[in-house]
This record gives sequence, structure tokens and C-alpha cells, in this order.
Amino acid sequence: MLTEKEIEVIKLKKDGFSQLEIAKKLKISQPAVSNFYNNALWKIKDAEETLKLKKELKIKN
Repeated sequence: MLTEKEIEVIKLKKDGFSQLEIAKKLKISQPAVSNFYNNALWKIKDAEETLKLKKELKIKN
């Protein structure tokens, strides 16, 4: 599950904001923006792989 901050960063990135702009807007450091973004991407990738595996193995919730 994504954190509120990860969701904020992803949305701002999608809207075309740079890391510096996001950092200023959210009042956090640029490395923090990068960490939130990368963590969100890993979580999304893991979720996608889990869903794919469940489908392949025909596992229901």
C-alpha cells in the first residue's frame, strides 16, 4: 500500500513537476522526493508481479 506522501509525489511527478519543484511544494528535501518516488515504484512493481503470479496460479484472494 502506498503512503500518502508517495501518492502525492507520484501525482505531482505525473503532472510534470520536477524533483526540486515537488520538494519545495511539499517542504521536503530532493533526496526525500526521490526516495518516496522510488519506493512507490517498487511497491507498484511488486503488486503487479503478485497479481500476475496469482493469475498464473489461479489463486483467488
